Amino acid sequence: MDQPFEVHGDSIRDYICKDEEPEGEYRILRTFKTPTQRIALVDYNGEMLIYSNGDVMFGTTDDEGIYADVMVHIPMAAARKRKNVLIIGGGGGVTTREALRYSEVEKITTIDIDEVMINFGKKLDTLVRFNQGSLNHPKVQIVIEDGRKFVEKTQAKWDVIIIDLPEPTDKCPELSRLFSREFYNLLKEHLEPGGAISVACSASSWMPEYFWSIQKTLKKAGFYVLPYHNFVVEDGEDWGFCLATTSPVKANDLRMLVPTPYLSPERLTDMFYMPFHFVNFKNKGKVQTDSNTVLLDIVNEAD
Repeated sequence: MDQPFEVHGDSIRDYICKDEEPEGEYRILRTFKTPTQRIALVDYNGEMLIYSNGDVMFGTTDDEGIYADVMVHIPMAAARKRKNVLIIGGGGGVTTREALRYSEVEKITTIDIDEVMINFGKKLDTLVRFNQGSLNHPKVQIVIEDGRKFVEKTQAKWDVIIIDLPEPTDKCPELSRLFSREFYNLLKEHLEPGGAISVACSASSWMPEYFWSIQKTLKKAGFYVLPYHNFVVEDGEDWGFCLATTSPVKANDLRMLVPTPYLSPERLTDMFYMPFHFVNFKNKGKVQTDSNTVLLDIVNEAD
């Protein structure tokens, strides 16, 4: 598509921003406007892409599976137990799919603020095939709610917590509250002894200060933190993650507990090696709290 056009009175750029537009021909299947976001379903080379407020949120591509492997299997390997899992931001069901691969998992609580996103993962044939029906699995409890509000109200505890959320933006600044020191303190109270948390930290090559700010915030909340990253050759992005635990974990001690075609021992070693040019930004990280705009300021500056 070469030119923006109108969708229900909105510009297509409200649904698919220029920088995130697929290369070559693509087809917009449907658009949605919900209280929290503008969503576009896009067919691109036979794959499904789901856009939120202009950015690709998830899809049925190979790199989506790679991302889910890295997001899920690292904290699962680090945790002492894997009976109860919390996933915040699991609308596509791909991270839930990976967590279900562990026979010892008894319950997965998958949370998304937007019912439309959850319904894609539960009912959209293309996506259901890709996530292997994970959001309809009897071990999975679906919760439509703000992730922080849910954690604040519950007495539950989890062995593994996966935070897979987009960056806070001017369109959704309240996301900052799910990356704050106060929220991480709350998560620590709901983590079983020996538990582990993974946090998605955006593309580290795009804004390394964002990555190091999340790491610094987790440390301020009392976690031991192992930063790691994953360079996806196909799209040239280097995605950052943080592994947070309440007792020290050594990267060399991590072993995959289920077979994955992607996470080889060699790749695991590489993921925890942070490139020198990236480490140079470590001291620029700042602590995100409920009362400041650290991450939002970094995102706005990068844009």
